[in-house]
Amino acid sequence: MLTANSLSIWQYLSAFPAMLAGRRHHRAALRIELAQLFEVEVGRIVLFDSGRAALAALLRLHGVQAGDEVIVPAFTCVVVPNQVPPTGAVLRFVDVGQGSLHFDWLALDAAITPRTRVVVVPHNFGIACEVPTWLREKHRQVRFVDDAAHGFASRCDGQWLGTYHDGAFFSFEYSKNLSGGIGGMALLPAGSALPATALPEVPCRDEWRLAATLKAHLLGARWPLLGRFAMAAVRRLGMVYRSGDGEVRDGEPHPPRAMPLLSAVLLRRQLPTLAAAIAHKQQLAARYQRALAALPQLQQWPAPAGTHWVRYPFALPFAVADKAALARRLSAASGLNIGVWFDDVIHPAGSCRHGYAAGSAPHGERLAASVLNLPMNIALPADVRLERKLARLVAALRTELK
Repeated sequence: MLTANSLSIWQYLSAFPAMLAGRRHHRAALRIELAQLFEVEVGRIVLFDSGRAALAALLRLHGVQAGDEVIVPAFTCVVVPNQVPPTGAVLRFVDVGQGSLHFDWLALDAAITPRTRVVVVPHNFGIACEVPTWLREKHRQVRFVDDAAHGFASRCDGQWLGTYHDGAFFSFEYSKNLSGGIGGMALLPAGSALPATALPEVPCRDEWRLAATLKAHLLGARWPLLGRFAMAAVRRLGMVYRSGDGEVRDGEPHPPRAMPLLSAVLLRRQLPTLAAAIAHKQQLAARYQRALAALPQLQQWPAPAGTHWVRYPFALPFAVADKAALARRLSAASGLNIGVWFDDVIHPAGSCRHGYAAGSAPHGERLAASVLNLPMNIALPADVRLERKLARLVAALRTELK
């Protein structure tokens, strides 16, 4: 996976001396800068070590408890449903729309019951959407929380994603649009606040692991062979920073912690260049769209002009038994890094399914078996070399489609 989407090597290197200013300084400054970006009060910005911790905080804010229901889309990452069982609420999966990356609003309307307290609204790959007014007015007991993990700085009808529903959670993990290695943020609804709580700090060893893993990702985005050697060395030294097996395999909730100092500094470094990063990624998306249009069998999704893509998705017209193997073949043929998000209705495949019954979300299952994606990274030039790679990709896809 080509990651560290908006982070440059210089921003990474210059972060280390800046860390001398300390956690309190950088976290406070980051909250102010994020509030200015989203044009909200600083009190609505709450920082965590992960987006999943931010979701857990929003569930508490909305008073989710035993007897309630929380609806999660059946096309999501396992860390999202992991946060529901500790509240005592019933977790329910609802299918995405046919041919959609998001909910079908009529289907969601039919799925909501009087016990439904929160609906987690997906904005997959950064494509922002808005819950229709009629649906919100019909179900006034429901709080619609945005899963904006893919959609930092995306807009919908001119509004920042996360500002127009009942709160949002963002992720700053390696692969996301603003790359802190780890880190997350809750954008609270207007007029609300979380209790002031001192979160545990990320241990110093984990900050070093984070730095080592992020360095390997950055090298891999620019020099793939060097990046593979770097990641192999990091693994051999036991320095890889990633989600724990308990979260993925067993569905354990993530214990909330404070945003690491390194993450806060890295995020601050990227914010001044955010507009340029978005513009570059939109150029990549335009080139991808044009190239893939040569194969009308492929599905692409329209997106608002304000989309800040995390990856560019496209879907084959049929299910693929081994999507990872196909992605490797296409990557080797084209020289592009082809991704497999999401490879199951609860990504990654083989993770805790939280009682999900196979066949209950046919659209999500079909999507998970057919969707692939292309990289959105400032290290990838939108030039003639990219056009040659895309030509090779189209040729390889044409062979697969025969």
